[in-house]
Amino acid sequence: MEFLYLLISKLQMKYEKVNDFLKIIKKGKSTLYRFYRKNEDLYSETKKPKHKRLIPETHAKYFNSEIMHDENKVLNQKNQSMRNLIDCLVDKESLQTRLWYMDWSYFFTVAYKSERNKKSCFKMMHGCYEYLIEKYGDETDLRLFFTTEPFTNRKGYHNHFALYVSNVKLYDEVIKAIQAYFSFDRVDYGVYDKYQAGVFYMSKEGLVGEDWDILGNNLGAENL
Repeated sequence: MEFLYLLISKLQMKYEKVNDFLKIIKKGKSTLYRFYRKNEDLYSETKKPKHKRLIPETHAKYFNSEIMHDENKVLNQKNQSMRNLIDCLVDKESLQTRLWYMDWSYFFTVAYKSERNKKSCFKMMHGCYEYLIEKYGDETDLRLFFTTEPFTNRKGYHNHFALYVSNVKLYDEVIKAIQAYFSFDRVDYGVYDKYQAGVFYMSKEGLVGEDWDILGNNLGAENL
């Protein structure tokens, strides 16, 4: 099975002639050959169908220090997130672990049209919760856990939140109510999947100040 996967991946690669590849990486042939002598596993990904060596286009990243730096940065972030996940799971009393074992119905992201600060985001999420409680609090248990994060591509903050609705018959109504509450903003949502570690992602930077809160009409019974 693994061999088949590798074969399919290789067939899907885009290849360049050696001279064309050298133009992409802006290096000489000696640099290219020296690289493959040191990296035989990558050399095996090249091919020579008609007496001319073809190089996978994806190999260009190994000659670009900026790309390699970005990839290493992403890898380090993923490793740090995994370490945080393991640390939280080991600590049975951590809030993240307790949230992990709880039931959740949906995972939402709200990207505000206007530029909001942390305090404004905090008020918006509390307002959303109060809106839901007023409409459905007598018909279902509601629990909402949110965090506030800065945008990476513009100023201001946005919210992620996990929502639990015990009465499944109200799912569609609750979703429409949330969309109506944030009618001027972009709302993305999906069914909550605990194996995607949503609550860990939300709390990866820690839980402090106005960056988060957990709200619900049955938190006492849940020891929260």
